[in-house]
This record gives sequence, structure tokens and C-alpha cells, in this order.
Amino acid sequence: MTSQVLVPVTSLYFYDMKKILLFILGSVFFMSTYAQITISSNDLLDVGDSVKLANVADVPTGFDPGPPGTAQHWDFSAFVMDTTSMIYFSDPAGTPYASSFPTSNIAVEGMYEDAYAYTTKNNFIFQIDGLAGSYDIFEDIVANFDPPEVMFSFPVNYLDSMDQISVVEVVLPSPTPPADSIRVKVVTSVNTKVDAWGELTTPIWSGDVLRLRDVRVRIDSAWLKLIGFWVYLETNTTITINYKYLANDVGYPVVQFSVDTSGSVYSAINYHHDAGLGENELYTNNDIVFDIYPNPASTSIYCRMLKVKVEGEMVIYDITGREMDKVMILPGTKQYRVDVSAYPPGLYHMILKTASEILGQKKLVVN
Repeated sequence: MTSQVLVPVTSLYFYDMKKILLFILGSVFFMSTYAQITISSNDLLDVGDSVKLANVADVPTGFDPGPPGTAQHWDFSAFVMDTTSMIYFSDPAGTPYASSFPTSNIAVEGMYEDAYAYTTKNNFIFQIDGLAGSYDIFEDIVANFDPPEVMFSFPVNYLDSMDQISVVEVVLPSPTPPADSIRVKVVTSVNTKVDAWGELTTPIWSGDVLRLRDVRVRIDSAWLKLIGFWVYLETNTTITINYKYLANDVGYPVVQFSVDTSGSVYSAINYHHDAGLGENELYTNNDIVFDIYPNPASTSIYCRMLKVKVEGEMVIYDITGREMDKVMILPGTKQYRVDVSAYPPGLYHMILKTASEILGQKKLVVN
């Protein structure tokens, strides 16, 4: 006679409950790796800070920003750095266009070649008040935003949204006759939404982020002034979608990029090159005593002194060793501008030295 083992119903019940409980605990553990964060004004860089960006030229295969929503994971570790660029946050008082932006408290350098973005940052907003500098063949252009464009309204939380319209209008001297002047009006409509949160990974960083998605509609109109009368020239409309991923204690978007309305053509991809690195790690190499931007350059470069407190000189050589430029470096002067518009395209070497030693050196590409 075959014996049978009887399992009480209560034992089966607790066995099933144990499996369910383990599943729930495992799910909770998995979900706990994500955190819905809040971004405050203190999470953005301030006067005296700088950020190094890694620019990505080639979009990785299968690259996709993914859907909106909660507990997302973005793996951008396949990004390959092509070039780097520096963004500097300076006191507007030390810039040439400070008088045109009397209420701005941060001047951002490096976002635009030969131009400054004048901004206001406080506990409630970070906004762009306007741009000033040189663009193409035009010099000393001052463009006030009316009203200023609010980039972030603090605190930044998931599902926050904002709609705004900003207008810029400038009159420029015409480079060619018979027109006397050119009037350009730019109307920008921006819809911004914090549409997702989750965990993001770059080649050098991993952590929790909020994702901002903005749809930007820009309408550019132009007029020519002929014999005293304004004549309408043309109007162009462009639409771009921009993504920014913000983290606590990083200071600048960890990743940002743009995409066209088809969702297939990506541009302006960069990631925070210094995220996750401490100051000691950044400056353990004695060569890193100055930085240059933009690089590559076409018209001019800016040399930013990081550690130099002695008199010296900055010398630029071409690949044959011919001296192209020499700039005297003085203690207390943090930035120098060098005109490279007459340089033949190619590779150059910049050496910072005193009478007795070489302090640092960098490569410069002119295109």
C-alpha cells in the first residue's frame, strides 16, 4: 500500500504567501535604486565656477531618449567624446557689456563663440536676460530678451511645466550696399515640461536625474533699410525639441541634446565631463593650469588661467615650430583673448612658461 503525505492547506497558503512576499521585497529593492529628486537653485553653478563638456559628434547606434514617465533608466554610456568645451560663470562687472545688463548677476562664457549670455540667478529662477558679443561678421551686438527667458523655475519637480514667449530685436549695419541697415526680430515660443525622472549613466557618471523636455518654436524675420524705408525680406520658422537631464550637486545638465520634429536627427549632444570628479582629481596633472575655448576655433580663442599666479608668457607655435603669437601673462588676470582669424587651418601648440620653466601646454585646432 502506497503511503501518502498530506500537506495541510494552511502550509500551502503560507508557502504561496512567502513567494509573494519575496517578490514584493525584491521589487521594492529594485525600485529603491531610483529616486525622484528635486532641483534647487543651489544645484546650479555660480560665479567663479566652470564646467567642462564632452561633445559627441556621432550618435550611437540605437540612441533614443525614451518615453516620459517615472523610474526610467537612460544608458548613455556608449557616448564617445569628440571634442571638449568649457563654460565659465563670471561676474558681469568684469565683462565688456555689463552696462547693457545692469540687473544680471552671472555672465556665462563659452556657450557662444565671442559672445556672453547675461543671466540672473536667485532662489526662484534662472533666466537669460540677453546676449552680447560678436556673431559672424557683426561685432558688439547687444540683444536683450523681452521678457527674459526663464530656463528654470525653482524648485524643479517632476511634472512641472511652463509656457513662455520671448522677443529679441536688433538693428545691424548692412555689410553690402544698397541697404543701410538690417533689422532682425526673433520670436521664440517655448513649452517646457519635466516629463520624466529616473537613473542615468554616462561614460563617467551614474545617478538620479530629472528630465526637462522643451519644444522651441523660433520665428526669425528680417528687413532691409533702403533709402530710408524698411523693406520686408523674409521669415523663417524652426522647431527643435531639447532634452536636459538635471542632477543634484552637479551644477550643469549631466546630458543634453536636441532633436528635430521627426525624432531622427540629433544634434548638440554633450555630457558633463567633470561630473563625479573632485577638484583634486581634476588638477592632479600639472599641465592643467589653463584652459582654452572654443577649441576648435575659427576667429578667436579665450585663455582662462586656472592656477597661474606668476608672471609669464603664452606662446603659440605652428607645427613647424614657427612662433605665431605671444601674450604676456600677469598675476591676477584670469582671461586673455587671442585673435586666430588669420591663422591657416591646422594644429597649433600653446605653451605657458616663465623665464625658468614650462607651466603647461595645450593643443589648439584652427578651422
